[in-house]
Amino acid sequence: MKDVKVYAQNLRSYNMGLDQGRWITLGIEEQELQKILTEQLHLTENHPDMAIFDYEADFEIGEFEDIYELNQAVAQLKQLPEQDYEKVMDYCEARDITSPLEISNVCQQVDEVPYERFPDWINENVKDPEEKLGYALFENNSLAPVIKAAGMEDYFDYKAYGRDEAINSYDIGDHGFVNKRISVDVEKYSYEEIKEMMKDQENDLDQGQTFSTFQNYEEQNVWEPEQENWSETSTYEQENYTMSGNESVIEEDIDLEITMGD
Repeated sequence: MKDVKVYAQNLRSYNMGLDQGRWITLGIEEQELQKILTEQLHLTENHPDMAIFDYEADFEIGEFEDIYELNQAVAQLKQLPEQDYEKVMDYCEARDITSPLEISNVCQQVDEVPYERFPDWINENVKDPEEKLGYALFENNSLAPVIKAAGMEDYFDYKAYGRDEAINSYDIGDHGFVNKRISVDVEKYSYEEIKEMMKDQENDLDQGQTFSTFQNYEEQNVWEPEQENWSETSTYEQENYTMSGNESVIEEDIDLEITMGD
């Protein structure tokens, strides 16, 4: 995802005719954000009022949005893999979700989002959103094999099918579609709860990287005996014996000679 930037303004200074606004790139540490607000925008506990006069983002940002919640939401979005980011954006747009705290809740429950991605071949060859949905749903329809076997696939109205399903069952996004009947709880976690969860996730990631580094170190430092000066010659002698039950057994005598090279 591209950087999310906001132009934040100290409202008290602005109303006095002073421009103390600053562009801030979000998704940073909370302490760093707090330092910017106090040292550059001169916000204090007695005069904390600020507003967002402009922004650069893939989603709508309100003028009086909580900048700490917004920063937290952006930090989570930046950590998502590309397809999960697109899933969250499509879901939030379909559900008209713009609150930073609600976006953060969707990020924390990304695996539970009722979403299906359009196959690449549909994205590449079909432009109309309703027709895209029609093609995607047709492939999963139990009647599809029957229609294909009858050679009637070219007569199927994918756009009409997609239009009806968009009215009744699915919201169409840029990269996939959302089930209308299922929703994610966007009020499940508070700001502080998500803050702690992000810390835990970061610690788990650090531990995983540490283990991976240690494992690589072990693999690279396994001692193997030098064998370039060793030579082996082996001779085998076999004898057949007949035991009770007429079972044939082969016994091997192995004479192994190992000589040390100079």
